Amino acid sequence: MHEVARRQHQAYALLLKSGHPLHPFLSTPLISRAARDGDFSRSSLFLSDTRSPDAVAFNALISGLASFRRPGPALALLDELRRRGLRPDAYTFSALVKACGSVWENEIVHGACLKYGFSSGAYVVSGLVENYAGGGEVGAAEKCFEECEGVDNVVWVAMVSGYVWNGEFESAKELFVEMRRLGLEVNEYSMTAVLGALLDGREGGQVHGFGLKMGLLSGCSLHLSNSIMHMYSRCGSQADAVKAFDEISEPDVVSWSERIFAACDGVEASELFKLVHSKGVVVNEFTVINLLSQITDVKFLNLGKQIHALSFKRGHMQLVSVGNALISLYGKWGQIVDAMLVFDEMCLPDPISWNSLIAAYSENHLLCQCLEAFSKMRSRWVLPNNYALASILEVVAQSNLQESVAQIHSLIIKLGFMFDDSMISALVSAYGKCNRVDQSKKIFAKLDQIKALHLNSLLVTLMSTGYHDDALVLFQRTWHSCIAVDSTTLSILLKAFGALTDLEQGRIMHCLCIKNGFYQDSFIESAIVDVYCKCGSINDAEKAYKNISRANLVAWNAMMMGYAQHGCDREVMELFHEMSQVGLWPDEITYLAVLHSCCHSGLVEAGQTYLNSMHELHGVVPSVEHYTCMIDLLGRVGLLEDAKRMINTMPMNPDARIWQILLSACHLHGDVDLGNLAGRKLLELQPENDSAYVLLSNINAAAGNWSAARELRREMKEKMLVKEPGSSWIQVKGTLNFFFADDQSHPDRERILMQLQELYGQMLSRRESEPGCASSVELIC
Repeated sequence: MHEVARRQHQAYALLLKSGHPLHPFLSTPLISRAARDGDFSRSSLFLSDTRSPDAVAFNALISGLASFRRPGPALALLDELRRRGLRPDAYTFSALVKACGSVWENEIVHGACLKYGFSSGAYVVSGLVENYAGGGEVGAAEKCFEECEGVDNVVWVAMVSGYVWNGEFESAKELFVEMRRLGLEVNEYSMTAVLGALLDGREGGQVHGFGLKMGLLSGCSLHLSNSIMHMYSRCGSQADAVKAFDEISEPDVVSWSERIFAACDGVEASELFKLVHSKGVVVNEFTVINLLSQITDVKFLNLGKQIHALSFKRGHMQLVSVGNALISLYGKWGQIVDAMLVFDEMCLPDPISWNSLIAAYSENHLLCQCLEAFSKMRSRWVLPNNYALASILEVVAQSNLQESVAQIHSLIIKLGFMFDDSMISALVSAYGKCNRVDQSKKIFAKLDQIKALHLNSLLVTLMSTGYHDDALVLFQRTWHSCIAVDSTTLSILLKAFGALTDLEQGRIMHCLCIKNGFYQDSFIESAIVDVYCKCGSINDAEKAYKNISRANLVAWNAMMMGYAQHGCDREVMELFHEMSQVGLWPDEITYLAVLHSCCHSGLVEAGQTYLNSMHELHGVVPSVEHYTCMIDLLGRVGLLEDAKRMINTMPMNPDARIWQILLSACHLHGDVDLGNLAGRKLLELQPENDSAYVLLSNINAAAGNWSAARELRREMKEKMLVKEPGSSWIQVKGTLNFFFADDQSHPDRERILMQLQELYGQMLSRRESEPGCASSVELIC
């Protein structure tokens, strides 16, 4: 490049030395070459030295400025061209349109096009349409498109792309169909444009088939093949994306990037990335981002850091999109220090960078850091979007900060986000987590149009706060109002019926899922298995489980947990060992089911083996729930000192549930000293826990420590704590029957007592015939 510029200078100097004037036909190539190199001072010099420059000479410099998005100087040249009495042509305006970087600049050029009669040329109009649509002005783009006199494929493709950019997918598809009806040429560019509007793999398959029929694939259009791959991956049809990749004879870096994006998991994605490196393909930022999106599991932490180092070495860290992906990934892995370092090293963090950092703090429950980052973001005049506000809502709601939720609610209204469906759903959930269900209902009631997303948020809120009946009433009301529901709605309701142990309603909902075509949805599959397990119908759960897709880990976990709750320990272990044969990787829920099974069976050694090996074998870090199961197991079999030793050595602080379990075990086995310790620890965490006082009092009373028992009862009285009576319920013919301890009010009490006496007799008979049975049976009425 420098050699060419030197020779141009020599030729120009020789021309001046010879005394010949610089004519436009000589200066235009010089101007064009210098402008393409970005040397605008030299190209401007050539233009100023030209004797009577024509429009072509001006166009050469305007075109160069447009290539570097320099709209100001380009528009100034347009004024200079008109001042000299020259008339701009179609090339002038097509270059000016290309230079525009904002809607305002596009409007200026559009006005000039109208004035000089160039508002109907295909390239000019297509550029105007793209600029308007790119700036979010779809109405202006449509008006420009409709006023175009000539029917040209380029203009139609620009309008289809504009619709896609603005999320108006149905309009894009309708316009593409109209193109075909009018007989306009359908090429790889028009097909690539409409692919962005497709959210259903079946529709994408039609476009794919049409491309094959037209002969545009199989190596003819790599750009279209890559777009088809991306469409399939976006629609969740990874298998079809892989097939599209296999049809490409010579894939480029974009093809490989899309293939990594279509990987079934992080293991396959990492292997593909290694294969790309071995083939000598130079990866770009999209390859890196697609790989990072696949390796979200913490077991890929080392690989993620290697990709970070590679990105730094290759210069990809200068691109803000790569930094944003790394911040999000480090946040998911809990590596907050690394996420902060990536953010701090950014030259110009964009709004997505701030959102990613706030989301990282939120995911790790770091309230102070989250609020501080949000405050800095606003102080630098960066407007938060719905993602940042949702992250802030999540972290303040988890901390039960009702006032902060209300303040963010006010900010959402001020910023105009109350028309955003995701923001409304986030508010409903946030108020629910702060035990302000009334406020959640109020927001829902004010909606002009209720959508499935809003309904699901309120249903989850009602479920999580114990208002199961209200959730069912809400669904019935919305169902009769013909509001469209989705698979998420039905899976939430199945969970509600599981919590209420309402088997009949669970079966009805199962039928409704089949009727509405949701029976193959992975969430529905797992929810159906779960509801049957919780309602005690293990046979129905097994039937539902046999019809699931084999790769549905959630359904496997639900079935294993159901077996564990029903004491089917052999079946739990069979499923656990079968998982590896079908290629499923156990997660924390899987191991929780296994430990529950060990707990019910009293398998101490097996439980300790699973707890100690889960991280080494499958990368699952034991959580407080796993330790709770193991402590419960040790307590059941009377190994109380081992349970206490595990509490002291576990890597996290014991919560109230762990001390409650240890206290119950001490009460069962009569360990007064350890029971008093567990009780006091529990009361430190939950001073109003009535069952802790009762258990402690009973332990001391059983050991003859009457003074300690009286003191505990006195403390209960002073705090006005009353032990809630135990209760249970059962549904018979659609009616819920509740039973409380010492309750004499049930209308069928006499019949129930007669049935209990009959069962009591059967138990006594079994005890006499089977020596291994319990030595005593006691009937409490």
